[in-house]
Amino acid sequence: MINLPSRLRTMFAVYPPLLWVRLFGETLTTLSSTMIAPFLVLYLSENIGSSIFMTMLIIGLQPFSEILITLFAGGVTDRYRRKTVMLVSLLMQGFAMLGMAWADSMLVFALLYVVNGAGRSFFIPASRAMLADTIPAKQLSSAFALLNTSSSIGAAIGPLVGVLIYQQNPALAFLLTAASLLLYTLAVWWKVPHSEQPTVAMESDTPRTRSPLSLSLHAYRPAIAIMLLSLPISLFYAQTETNLQLHLKDTLPQYLQTLATLAAVKGTLLLLFEFLLIRWTQHLPPRLLITGSYLCFVGVALGYAFLDHVPFLIALQILFVLGESIGLTHLLTYVSRIAPPSMRGRYYAITGTHWDISRMCGPFLGSLVLIQYNGTVLFSIVAVILLIGGGAMHLYLSKKETAFPLEQEG
Repeated sequence: MINLPSRLRTMFAVYPPLLWVRLFGETLTTLSSTMIAPFLVLYLSENIGSSIFMTMLIIGLQPFSEILITLFAGGVTDRYRRKTVMLVSLLMQGFAMLGMAWADSMLVFALLYVVNGAGRSFFIPASRAMLADTIPAKQLSSAFALLNTSSSIGAAIGPLVGVLIYQQNPALAFLLTAASLLLYTLAVWWKVPHSEQPTVAMESDTPRTRSPLSLSLHAYRPAIAIMLLSLPISLFYAQTETNLQLHLKDTLPQYLQTLATLAAVKGTLLLLFEFLLIRWTQHLPPRLLITGSYLCFVGVALGYAFLDHVPFLIALQILFVLGESIGLTHLLTYVSRIAPPSMRGRYYAITGTHWDISRMCGPFLGSLVLIQYNGTVLFSIVAVILLIGGGAMHLYLSKKETAFPLEQEG
């Protein structure tokens, strides 16, 4: 019989305090933020008042601000203390969420949404780079999997609670998210030590200390390639986070409950299986894992396009979780391997830009297709784009794998 307390003590000893603080913070903030996230489009259109087009434009403002700040944020992460950047960014997000709880106009909400996006732009590359700085490469995939698992705890519970909050007082979700961000900030300040910046990044006579725009494009070429080839995946996510809500509203009678159920089932499956899936697949080539996730997402997109029975949609979450676990987590690890240590913040910032691009343009463009045709056509188009993107990613990773073989974990 497995000695669970002993296994837990061993796990706590293996990873640094940073990871456990991140696990605490991600669980807390995901739990609160997912109370409103599945219903954000409905909240803007029903409570503040806006057309579908205006709502989608507002949704696109946060990723737009993140795109503008991304390269600057990555450079800041590589030049200054990662912990300091994380603290400032968490406070920015907390302030924005607090303001959104009382926002009564689209303009005010949009401005606060941009501030929240700016905070995320600083926090994500800083936290990922700090993780890569402090955790050995062979443990990095498992660490990212644990982080995603902690987020899944909140994602499994948050939407179900969110249904009740949305029907009573949706603004409460923003207040809870602001409070969770404050607790996260305090935990980082109290428990996370400052990490050493990479030596190369601190030498004033090296060109790596210049702004990203002054560096050779060649230095960033792998990051840019990964970012562009990942766009189909983030485009798919952008549709599931926004237009899927409107699609299900048109096709299912109990759409609010269905949205909450799908999010909760996905979060529960990630919680139960993501870490195990990462451990079982970490010895396989990234090429197979990452491109295989595209095929999983193709299946999910086609399911959303043609299935209109709740049990089938729930079963579809298994494929969704498989693609997210084996693909996205290993992609983060792959980025840490190809990035020079003194440029990890910028590499994570650049490669993560595909999320911002898709979330800026995807909801609005998808709504045009949804209104002109229907959700079936929209998600069928997304499936075709994913299939093409998966083939392109497979070719690129095969070429990189041949030229620069990477040591596998395990």
